[in-house]
Amino acid sequence: MNRCHLGHNLKKWRLRRGITLRELERKIGLKKYYLLKVEQGLHKGTPNIWIRLTKELNVSLEQFASDCTESSVETVKYNLKKERIIPPDIGKI
Repeated sequence: MNRCHLGHNLKKWRLRRGITLRELERKIGLKKYYLLKVEQGLHKGTPNIWIRLTKELNVSLEQFASDCTESSVETVKYNLKKERIIPPDIGKI
């Protein structure tokens, strides 16, 4: 079973960086309650939000999605490119 749960990974990387939900709320401008729901998998978040989160946590998309299969990471990259949030020449896994 694929455990590609980006919300779980958000919590894992946030805790590794020693950042509280309240601190993340202040840094990226999203409500703590919303971030908690993303961590719990109850909200998906937009591609733009995921880019902001990975930048704030100083983690690459590949690192962030490390629990995901390669096809899941490629799907996330495709969606980000489609939304024109990341350039089409992003590095390969």
